[in-house]
Order: sequence, then structure tokens, then C-alpha cells
Amino acid sequence: MKFKNVKRIASLGLAVIMSAGLMTGCSSSVESGDSAAKTEETAKEEESVKAADPIPVRMIMYGEESPRMKELMENEIYQKVLEEINVELELDYLPWTEVNGGKTELMFSAGEKFMCFTDTDFTSKMVGKGYFADLTDVLEANAPDLYANSDMEANIKQFTINDRIYSVPIGNKPNAGEDYLIMVRKDLMEEVGVEEINNIEDLENFYTLCKEKHPDYIGLGRSLKHTIFNGAIESDKNVLFINSFVFTDGNAEIDSTLYSYYESEEFKQACEIAKRWREMGIIPSYLLSNPQQSSSEFAAGRAMFAVGANDRIFEMMSSLRATVPDAVLENVYLGDISEKPLMTRGGYNTAYAISAAVEDPEELAAYVKVLNLLQKNQEWVDLWTYGIEGTDYTLTDSGSVERICTDEILPSWLCVNTKFRRYADYITEEQIETFNTQADGSIMFKNAGFVFDTESVKTEYAQLQTVKSEYLDPIYTGFKDYDENIDEAIEKLKDAGIDKYVAEMQKQFDEFMKNKAD
Repeated sequence: MKFKNVKRIASLGLAVIMSAGLMTGCSSSVESGDSAAKTEETAKEEESVKAADPIPVRMIMYGEESPRMKELMENEIYQKVLEEINVELELDYLPWTEVNGGKTELMFSAGEKFMCFTDTDFTSKMVGKGYFADLTDVLEANAPDLYANSDMEANIKQFTINDRIYSVPIGNKPNAGEDYLIMVRKDLMEEVGVEEINNIEDLENFYTLCKEKHPDYIGLGRSLKHTIFNGAIESDKNVLFINSFVFTDGNAEIDSTLYSYYESEEFKQACEIAKRWREMGIIPSYLLSNPQQSSSEFAAGRAMFAVGANDRIFEMMSSLRATVPDAVLENVYLGDISEKPLMTRGGYNTAYAISAAVEDPEELAAYVKVLNLLQKNQEWVDLWTYGIEGTDYTLTDSGSVERICTDEILPSWLCVNTKFRRYADYITEEQIETFNTQADGSIMFKNAGFVFDTESVKTEYAQLQTVKSEYLDPIYTGFKDYDENIDEAIEKLKDAGIDKYVAEMQKQFDEFMKNKAD
């Protein structure tokens, strides 16, 4: 990296100059009294910090590094981080298929030093294996801006196990309906004369009309999540997933009952919709074998809709308009929101975990300091999101962003904070209003703050993951018929220990709900 040796030489040179200056001034320091002594002591302390060797920090991102981000990481961003917190920041990229598993988990198990995205489920799993660093004693002191600019006290509860903090939530925005909404191409709706989509029949009709005009388009881009069917299935439960195996009723605020998802009527109904979608062509033939292609089709403007979230439309419109300049996305919910209100996990965007291999407290603090920079102030958020003002973007009089360089810096959703939010110039006031009011009437995840300790069922959990991948995912995505394959899949779940797994989670969740009520 271009600045690495320059910084070290400059630091050492400055240390020599300062030392010489201090020696020259010795004869007059006696006359200056205590004040001069304190000034000299402060200068020494500051110079000691400047002369200290920078601490290397490795951050894993997912996707592909853009050419512009590569330039910034070799120059301006690298240098600015170095000057601000004396850290040599390195970014490495993995495919999105490796998030919360795959190569990422292998890197943790190999004892590599790095930090990456996580969620509550992955945190629980990795803490059970001893792979995540305990951040309790270093977080608050080294992330003051995260605490000042977001509701950290509430957010960290979701990543706390046995009163110890294992992940750092980032961001501050309304998240109601995340993955329960569908992002639909509004421009395509207008093209085929569809005014609104309120239910699954409307969506399927839109697909049929759009397919006639664009036979090379797919219906569902990116991935499939059964959460989007929550409002469409006939169930009195507002399905709230604890993880992929277990759910509870989000509407039943004080009821701690858990349900095995793959053994439920809700799963059956969702699979029937998925099977119909696969037969209609809404779900592309390669979704299981090559999910990245489905994401690529969406990014290229050849998909009609995708699993959505309140804020996700801004991120997706930004990338989509690089290939389809007039593309517009709109979030829709397939059902009656009064019966099954949108639910929210809280106000963070994502969370970062740091490898347990980072053991030295000073080194661990350096990792946290980098995360603090993601939310430090407007200047830093703009840098991470848009790059250099005047080179990569300009600001209008109203504060909207006009991109000069459309390359992604960090993902546009990563640093989103309502305190520092800027919108692209093509975002309408109606879209902004929808974003700000989407959470109105929503309900909080009743499991917010619950982190399942998998230690006593880690063997069962590993076995269940294998069964899920081999036997359940093909049913889940509509590639295999539910009625013809579910009995074998459930038998494999039983053999893998699903009953013990659910019972252990139920015990912990009962205790969690009891403590919350108290």
C-alpha cells in the first residue's frame, strides 16, 4: 500500500526532530515552571502515540471490490484511517455465498485474525464454538461515536450471551418488515399497466403480463425467503423466525411457545406457493445450483422483483440504475398488514464479529476503533459511502448526492444512519416519506435480545444444517414436491436431533421471556 512506509518513516523522523527540540530546550525549561513541564510531558505522550507502530486490522467484505474502492484503500481511505487511529486497514473480499458460513467459518476455525458481518444466529453458533472475541471490556471505550449516534444499549442486547458482548451492531434506521416485503420493479408495473400489488394473486398477474413483454426476464431475483409469504398463507400466526428451524408467533407478545418450522402447516403452505412459482417460471431453474446468477440477473435489470426491506430499495436502485437508468423499486406486502403487522428487530443495519484469534487488548481495541469510524460523523459516513467529494460525488444545494463515479465504495446500506442520511437526486419525496413511516404500527421482535446458546446441542445443530441443505432446501425452493418428499425429510430431521434442539431452545426462550416480563 502506497502510504505504509511513508507513514512509518515520517513518524520516526518526527520523533527524532521532537527529541532534538526537547534537548535544545532543556536550559530554559527550568524557568518555565510546572506549566512548561506539563506541556513537555503532554508533547511526549502525543509523540509516543504518533511514533507507535500502526496496528494491522483486516476487515472482510462480501461481493467484489470495485476499482475505485481499490484505489481509495491504497490511498485516501488507507491514509485517513492511519492518521485518525494509527491502524493499517486491509480489506479482503469473499463471495456473498460465504457470509455466515462457508469459507468465513473455515477462517474462524483456522484462527485467522479478521472481522466480518454476522447476525444473531451466526453469533450464537460461533460463540458456541469459541470463535468470536469477547468485546465486553473494549467496546464502549473505543466506540464512543457508535454509542452517541445509535441506540447501542438496545442493539447490543441481541448480541449478548451470558452478559458478554460478542458482536458490534452498526447503523441507525427503521427496519420494520425486513425480508417480509417484496421489492417490485415499479417501472415494469407501469409498463404493463399494473397500478398496485396487494396480494400474491396481484404479484403473479404482474409476472404473467411482464413475461409476455419480456420473455427473457425472470420473476424472482436474488434469493427466496419464506418470510415474504407470511401475509399470503392462511395462518393465525405472524411468523417470526428465531432461526431457520424454529419460529414463534410475533403477535403473541407474552407467549413463549416455539414451533418447529419444517414440521409446521406454515412451511407446507409456503412450499406449495414456491412449487407453483417454480412451475410458472417465477423461480428460475438455477436458483439452487447457481444463486449468484439470480442476483446477477436482478442487477442487470432482468428480474421483476426480489425479497425486500424498507431501506434496501435505495441500495438496489443505486446499483440497478447503473444498467437500467430509469428503474424504480417499490416495496409491497402480500397480505393484510392489520392482521399481521410488520415486525422489527431494532434499528441497526448489520453487525460485525471479530475473530477470537485477536487476543491482545490493544489489537482488539484497534478493530473496534475501525468500526467506530463507520458511524463517527457526516464526513466519515460520506467517505465510506460515496468516496471523495468533488472526485466521486457532488452535493446539491438541498444536500442530495449526485454521483460522479458510480463504483461502490462500501455497500450503500452499511453505514446508513438517519442522522447522516443523504439521498440520491432521483429518490422522490414519496419514497423518503414511505421510508420514514414504514415502521409506523410495527411491532418489536419479541425475541429481541434473545441469543440461543447452542453449546449443549452443537452436535445436533451441525447435523440439522446438513439435513436442511440436502433434504429441505429443494422443497423450500419449490424444486421438489412437498407431499412426495416431506416424510423422508422429517425423518432425517428427527434422526439429526430436531426434538432435542427445539426443546433446548424452548427452555432458554421460556427463561428469556420470564426475565423480560419481570
